[in-house]
Amino acid sequence: MQWVSPITRLVVLAVGSLAALPLLCWSQTANLGLDQIVSRMQQARVAEHDRSIAYTVTREYQLLAQGSAKANSDVVAQVNFVPPTQKDYTIVKAEGSDRGTGIVRKILDHETSMATHSDGHELTPANYDFALLGRETIDGHDCYVLSISPKREAVELVRGKAWVDAGSFDIRRIAGETAKNPSFWIKNLNVTLNYGEVNGVWVQTSTQAVADVRVAGPHVLTSRELDVQRATFSARAQAPATVRGRRSNARRDVANAATWVAR
Repeated sequence: MQWVSPITRLVVLAVGSLAALPLLCWSQTANLGLDQIVSRMQQARVAEHDRSIAYTVTREYQLLAQGSAKANSDVVAQVNFVPPTQKDYTIVKAEGSDRGTGIVRKILDHETSMATHSDGHELTPANYDFALLGRETIDGHDCYVLSISPKREAVELVRGKAWVDAGSFDIRRIAGETAKNPSFWIKNLNVTLNYGEVNGVWVQTSTQAVADVRVAGPHVLTSRELDVQRATFSARAQAPATVRGRRSNARRDVANAATWVAR
């Protein structure tokens, strides 16, 4: 047997240990139980709230009939947020059908009101039961996949899955159907919400909602962030800006009120 000096043996062991370190760390992370994952999610949520800063988001919404290549309406809104609970918005562009503008206004009105009582719809044990399904990669980020089951029927809660970043324990995606239909006019509402960091701000980066609207048929509403900027303003206590358009009939107004996605 070839003789190996103690120094060489030590170097080999050291290199081997360093090579195994990433695998060891990944293994320790992979072995986290559901309770540990949920606990770290809560810690990340508290930390995110503690470091919340004022920001302005420019967001584009598009509404189109399912299967159509062209949007029926295109709406751009500016949303201002001052932590912890102040939020307002202004619609800066509205093109196409006024149905889309009505839906976006309902979304933003609801988003503004929810800012004052966010605990009631966040991904916490108070609102959801969880189960660990496995792991997947989302946009290059290793994530735990959890099933999420709402503890009550509410349009703000989603029954489906959540993708939790395995490093930061921030929520990167939520997908499923709302726990309660918003209206008789909606047969079902399926949503996909994506989150990420933009210019140092953790925001909802995009949304897709597929709603089967009675009479009108299946429609898809999408949103995406066009720009995110840190801000130093104070939230304005004013009514949202209005966009003039044709008066809708009563049935359309009911459909508009029903078709929204809880942020």
